[in-house]
Amino acid sequence: MSARKFVTEYVARHLDGLTVLASLSDRPTTTTESCGSSAAAKPVICTHNGSFHCDEAMACGLLRHVPEYREAVILRTRDPKEIDACDIVVDVGAVYDADRNRYDHHQASFHGTMTTPRKMYKTRLSSAGLVYRHFGRQIIRQYVEAALQPLSPVRETVLSMARWSESRTSLSDAELDALEDALYANFVEEVDGIDNGVECWGLADPAVGTLVPNYKQDTNLSRRIGKLQAFWNEPENGNVVAENANFAVAVERAVTEFFEALTYLAFSWLPARTIVEAAFQRRHEFDESGKIMVFKDTKMCPWKDHLLELEAETHCVGAVLYVVFSDGKGWRVQAVPKTSTSFENRKPLPYRGLRDDELSAACGIEGGVFVHVSGFIGGMKTLDGAMALAKQALVVVD
Repeated sequence: MSARKFVTEYVARHLDGLTVLASLSDRPTTTTESCGSSAAAKPVICTHNGSFHCDEAMACGLLRHVPEYREAVILRTRDPKEIDACDIVVDVGAVYDADRNRYDHHQASFHGTMTTPRKMYKTRLSSAGLVYRHFGRQIIRQYVEAALQPLSPVRETVLSMARWSESRTSLSDAELDALEDALYANFVEEVDGIDNGVECWGLADPAVGTLVPNYKQDTNLSRRIGKLQAFWNEPENGNVVAENANFAVAVERAVTEFFEALTYLAFSWLPARTIVEAAFQRRHEFDESGKIMVFKDTKMCPWKDHLLELEAETHCVGAVLYVVFSDGKGWRVQAVPKTSTSFENRKPLPYRGLRDDELSAACGIEGGVFVHVSGFIGGMKTLDGAMALAKQALVVVD
């Protein structure tokens, strides 16, 4: 089974039978078999009615992946009496109190942000971020352990992808720390920022207009969730039954993309750390300056975050200027960006915009393929040619 198919089946199991209510009077019961049959009310996750947003859809979906709320129904209301009667409340009620399972962020007194073992964030939390703050680590651990348990249909796939041993059944604390931080930075923070009206880009220096990212915006999920609502002039607009049905679709979409992001980070991005670290430690073998990092005997993997982190850990920020790797047909030289999300590079490649024979003639290296017009990447037919281009780039003055 593919990792993506596992996400679909995992989410489907946890959302199976999901019911979205308009009133507590419609609350279903569940049957227990201990000491005969008895009816017990299912737990209730409460959020607001009316127009829905990505943050509460994700919050509700994530809570269905917490054992206490696996069978919970969702109530959408603004009635204070009904809100008070619910087991857990997100995005409504004007109360944040984890001890009482209240997770709203709209009140003026709320200024909460995310703190992981690796970083303190500045973006104000939405209900998605609040649920992630309190339950995210548990949800991550449970998902990875489900994928790795002996009878898992995806176990062999993820062990192979991650290059983990057959004995692997869980994450280390350090790996869990890395995933908790990366999943927030690369996925959840965007939802928090958009729901709170925080611009993706801010001014680092208003005097010169320098822009810096307030958070990463990669998914556009919030806008896509918003488009699940009825148009203003459709018959379904204002119809509570149709609105709640659309909200159930939003819950499924939001939480599916959450686990797709986690799948990539856990089984692709995280294992790349070992590969990048090895290349980082061996970089002086290829060039004595240590400014060129080479993936010689392995596929190119996600390296930007890991490289920048390794440089910071070893107190040599900015040490690597170029990364060399195979694209399967030839070899690429990529300039290291100033940040993992930046289009601005530490030192762009020379010979920008040249291709083939024209490139080879200009640089004096056989096997030229291209250099991008921005200088962020170039291609050569051989490893020797790529290394020669990278070494030239170190000394060429633009």
